[in-house]
Amino acid sequence: MDYSIFYKEEISPEAIKDIPTYDLFISSYDGCERTLKIFDEVSSRKKIWLLFPHYSIERNSIITEHEVYMNASLKEDDYFFNFFENDFKKYGNICIDITGFIRPHLIYLLKFLSTLKLLNIDLFYTEPNQYRNSDETTFSGFIDEIRLVEACSAIDTNSNTENDLLIISSGYDDNLIAKICQAKRYCKKKYSILGFPSLQPDMYQESILKLHNAKESIGENIVQKFAPAYDPFITAQVIDEIVNANPDATNIYLSPLSTKPQAIGMALYYIWNYKLKPINIIFPFSKKYSSKNAIGLKKTWKYTFEFPLV
Repeated sequence: MDYSIFYKEEISPEAIKDIPTYDLFISSYDGCERTLKIFDEVSSRKKIWLLFPHYSIERNSIITEHEVYMNASLKEDDYFFNFFENDFKKYGNICIDITGFIRPHLIYLLKFLSTLKLLNIDLFYTEPNQYRNSDETTFSGFIDEIRLVEACSAIDTNSNTENDLLIISSGYDDNLIAKICQAKRYCKKKYSILGFPSLQPDMYQESILKLHNAKESIGENIVQKFAPAYDPFITAQVIDEIVNANPDATNIYLSPLSTKPQAIGMALYYIWNYKLKPINIIFPFSKKYSSKNAIGLKKTWKYTFEFPLV
């Protein structure tokens, strides 16, 4: 399987309004200019804002004529319980702006959509000009638990953990990297996928710094790999190469700690392979996430996320 051939397109902010009309457009409200602008300018017959309780944003602060879906539950499967009453199959073409999403909720939503026999959906991601506090940017609060993302575990967990494999996409938060490595310290082999090229020239150096800060928890046996921070398909391809290089892996753990596009890459690899390999997606969950971390918008990426036919 060559994931690198999946379709992606770079779009300028001015060209969003020229994209053909969608039947359904879904976005997560985080108060950032880069999500608000795309939501306003994209053409769609139906638009839905998702309001995650983790952001602590009040409903009455959102001024919109479109539907706003809310659920007080923090857990990904409980949050989407009523949302899944929508008949997604009736929409000919669906687009999701992943920019403001919480990563495990995004992955869970994609896994659910993969069960509906859809051929593909479009995903948008808008790069910021910069993050508000550069390498000191904190996206999540206290880590409440480390667990598998709901519906994203291996069909058959291998009781033999002797050659477990951990693959982390490493981002800004060294605390998250350290937490995952501590939780999976028994994994014999650990790989880190760094975003290079990064979204901005300084972001790669900042990610290296954060990885260095977490080195004590990671240990000396981590192998560094690289994939563009904006490219989910190369990320999936790199994961595939790592897994193929470790054919004796007893259990495989993917942990999406970097950019949303790289999180999509992990979701893509899981969805295409979970029936064949002992793959799990693990994440350090928090009850609180910060909003309005990004400043400005540079460009938007459109990814065509294709689902397996069987």
